Amino acid sequence: MTYIQYLMGLLSLIHTAVATASDYVVVDQLSSIPEGWSKGAAPSPSTPMKFWLSMHHNYKAEFEQKVIDISTPGHRDYGQHMKRDDVRAFMRPSDQVSKTIFSWLESEHVPSDAIEDRGDWVAFTVPLAQAQAMMKTDFYNFHHLETNTTQIRTLQYSVPEEIDPYLQMIQPTTRFGQPKTQTSLPSLMPVSINIDEISEDCLTGVTPACLRQLYGLPSTKATPDSRNVLGISGYLDQYARYSDLDEFLEVYSPDSIDADFSVVSINGGQNPQNSQESSTEASLDIQYALSMAFNANATFYTTAGRAPSVSDTGTVSTDGSTNEPYLEQLHYLVGLPDEDLPAVLSTSYGEEEQSLPEEYTEATCNLFAQLGARGVSVIFSSGDSGVGGGCVSNDGSQRTRFQPIFPASCPFVTSVGGTEGVEPEKAVDFSGGGFSERFARPSYQNTSVEAYLARLGDKWDGLYNRDGRGIPDVSAQASNYVIRDHGQWLQTAGTSAAAPVFAAVISRLNAARLKQGKPTLGFLNPWLYSLDQKGFTDIVDGGSVGCEGSNGGALVPYASWNATKGWDPVTGLGTPLYQTLEQMALSA
Repeated sequence: MTYIQYLMGLLSLIHTAVATASDYVVVDQLSSIPEGWSKGAAPSPSTPMKFWLSMHHNYKAEFEQKVIDISTPGHRDYGQHMKRDDVRAFMRPSDQVSKTIFSWLESEHVPSDAIEDRGDWVAFTVPLAQAQAMMKTDFYNFHHLETNTTQIRTLQYSVPEEIDPYLQMIQPTTRFGQPKTQTSLPSLMPVSINIDEISEDCLTGVTPACLRQLYGLPSTKATPDSRNVLGISGYLDQYARYSDLDEFLEVYSPDSIDADFSVVSINGGQNPQNSQESSTEASLDIQYALSMAFNANATFYTTAGRAPSVSDTGTVSTDGSTNEPYLEQLHYLVGLPDEDLPAVLSTSYGEEEQSLPEEYTEATCNLFAQLGARGVSVIFSSGDSGVGGGCVSNDGSQRTRFQPIFPASCPFVTSVGGTEGVEPEKAVDFSGGGFSERFARPSYQNTSVEAYLARLGDKWDGLYNRDGRGIPDVSAQASNYVIRDHGQWLQTAGTSAAAPVFAAVISRLNAARLKQGKPTLGFLNPWLYSLDQKGFTDIVDGGSVGCEGSNGGALVPYASWNATKGWDPVTGLGTPLYQTLEQMALSA
C-alpha cells in the first residue's frame, strides 16, 4: 500500500470514528491566539506530525516524595539513587490506563510501528488529517513574528470521554512556547572586544581564572571518571566548535588545553563545524563548563530544534519552526542505561512559564524528577527578564503579573541566577527570579523562602504567588564573560553564563565524592537548602528590574526583587564557596 492510499483510507475513516463528537471532552483550550503569534492557512493534511501523549498515574506524589527523600542528607535513603527499571516500574500507569489508551490508538487505526511505548508516555506519528479526526480539532499554521518561525498548532483539542480520565496531555497541540537562550535580550548580545584590555580581577571581563579565584575552585585537575559526565544541552541550532574551544583554552585555561567533549545527537541534532550561524550560547556553555570543571568528561547533547515547518501555502520545509526540544531530550535521557547518564546536566534555555500549557509544565517537570531520582543534577539558568518581561497574564484576564521562567520554576531542577562585580559581588538587574504560578513551594524551601517573605511584607502583593516555588536557588557571575566564537573574541552576559559555571562546581564536588567512594550528589536542592547558607557568599546588594511597559507590556513602577540577607528571588542562596561546599559534600 502506498502512502497516498494509506492517507485516503484514513480520510474515509474520519466519519466512522469509534466515538461521536458528543462523546468527546475538551482536554485543553486557549482563550485566544497567544501574544506574538498570528494564524495562517491550514497545512497540508498529509503532513506527518509526531505527538507525545502523557498518561496519569496513581503514584506521582509518592514518587516525588521519594526523590526528595533520597536527596535529603540524614534520611535513611540519602544517596541511594534509583535504577532506570525501578523508576519505570514506579511511573508505569495501571494496566487499565495503558489498555484504555492503546485501545483508543488502535481504534483510530494508528499503525503499531508508528507508536513508541515509553511507560507513562506514548509517542505516535500520524498524518495531520488523522490527528484532526482523533482529537476533533483543526490545525493551522501559526507564525511567530519575533523569531520568524511557523508552527502547526491548534487552540483546542478533545479526546473521547472514556480516555479523558487517564490522559494528562497530548502535545504539540496547544503549546506555543518559544525556548530562548538566556543571552537573548538585546542588551546582552555579544560584542567584539580586545582581550588585552581584560583585567584578571573579574572587573573588566569574566574569565576562568578570575572565577576560580572568586569562588575558590582548585587549579588542579580532577580525575576523569566515566560516572561523572558533565552534560551540556544544545538547542535551536547552536553548535559547539572545537576550534573555538581550543583557542579559548590556550589563552584562558592553558593547563586544560587537552580538554575535549563528545557529541550526542538527539532527534537528528547536529554539530557542524563550518556553520556560519551564531554559536554564542554553545561556545559560552562548553568553554566555561570545561575550563571550570577542569578535566571533566563532557558531553554536548545537541537536540534538533527544528521540526518540519509549513508555509502559509502549505509547502513543507525543514527550516523555520521549533519542535519539542525538552521532551525529545528528556525522553532520550530517561531511556539511557544508568551507566550512560550524565551526572550533571546544564541547560541555558527557558521561556515564560505561562506560555506553556499547565499539563505540559507538570509532565515535563516530572521527567526532570526522574533524572534526579537516578542521580542527575539538573541545572537551569533562571532567565534574563528580572521580575518579568511583558508582565501581562495570558489567561484572558490581562492582569498585571510578574512572570517566572520555566523550566527554572520546576522544583526538581536547580535554577541559577546572576551576579556581577566583586567586593561586593551584587545581584545583576536582569537576573530572573520570583515565584512559580504553577508549582507549590517545596518543603525544602520553606524556612528560607518564608524568612524572605516575612521581610518583604505586603510589597508586590497581588503580583506574584506567595505560595509558589521560589526562583532561583543559587547564583553566579552573569556579566562580561569573555568567549571565543567563530574565531572572534566576544563579550556576553546572561544567566546562561552562570548555569554552566555552577554546573562545573557540582562536577568538581562529584569528583571529590566519587574519589571517596560516595555517590554523585544527584538532585541538589534539599542538600543545598539544608546547609543554612554555609558554602555560599550571601549576596545582599542590588536587585532585579522588569515590567517596564515595553512592547505593549504592563508597567509596574520600580518593580524589583531585592537582594537581601538569606535567600532572595534574585540570587537565591548566593554564590558558591567551593572549599566549604566540598567539606559539606564529603560529610553528607
